[in-house]
Amino acid sequence: MFVVTGATGRTGRVVVDELLRAGRAVRAIGRDSQGLAPLAAAGAEPFVAEPTDRAALTDAFTGAEGVYVLVQPNYIPDSPDFPAHQRTIVDAMTAALSTAGVGRVVTLSSWGADKPAGTGPVVGLHQLEQQTNTLDAAVTHLRAGYFMENLLGQIETIRGAGVVAVPFDPDIAMPFIATADIGRAAAHSLLTPSAGSDIRELHGERDLSMAEVTEVIGTIAELPRLRYVQQSIEEFAAAQRRAGVSQNVTGLMVEVVHAINSRHTVTLQPRSPRTTTPTSIETFVAETLVPHLQSAFVTVAGRAARRSASGG
Repeated sequence: MFVVTGATGRTGRVVVDELLRAGRAVRAIGRDSQGLAPLAAAGAEPFVAEPTDRAALTDAFTGAEGVYVLVQPNYIPDSPDFPAHQRTIVDAMTAALSTAGVGRVVTLSSWGADKPAGTGPVVGLHQLEQQTNTLDAAVTHLRAGYFMENLLGQIETIRGAGVVAVPFDPDIAMPFIATADIGRAAAHSLLTPSAGSDIRELHGERDLSMAEVTEVIGTIAELPRLRYVQQSIEEFAAAQRRAGVSQNVTGLMVEVVHAINSRHTVTLQPRSPRTTTPTSIETFVAETLVPHLQSAFVTVAGRAARRSASGG
């Protein structure tokens, strides 16, 4: 039996699906039974637990052949101390894995997790790696690149202003990866016997700059005038604060930008069949981003039509 934490999230859901497809028993951990219901219907055993609940996690991990460990990968926007939240999860997860005697662990880590400081929330994943390395277990750390799904946050900017606007240098190449590919790699790692611990970077299909990504979006979405605008750090931080993001989390997000732009955060392993994953940016844009973008255009057009019909 395998256990998947964060089972209702983007990577966790794929891990569950892949393990079930391989004919393996899966215990899926999530925060509530409603979110776990689709996975239970697919054949997984649902297990409700908070990621900070050491006792519940120990129960969930007991008897597991292997566990996929996920620490909060996304910011909690209003968190007053997001690193402390991460540390609490890391402490609970590693203690539960130790108490339950789990012999195989696969973690979702990140590029830049080799650094102990200066990488925003990736520092929490550095701590995850360090603590799980002390377990009496074969541990594989999957250091994933920059999520393609982060581009979905640009939908309204693309629709409303005809630009992609983030603070990354336009020509700096980043390892863009689809989260489904991470989930598939994690499931494969769990199913593959390992004699020892390992680090595997996941670079996506190819490295891309934001300027190149913008060009791909413009071509596939048939927006020939779409352009990339590099926000200043000050503009980026101010926009986050206006959106209700806490000062602590805004500071972490700014640190991520500095780390990537300065090349403090970089991939360390060479691109190879082992580090390369299949989903291209073209596939992601066509199958995921463009449908979201079209939905946004339709929604706005519908609102405008209703206002016109009502004389507003």
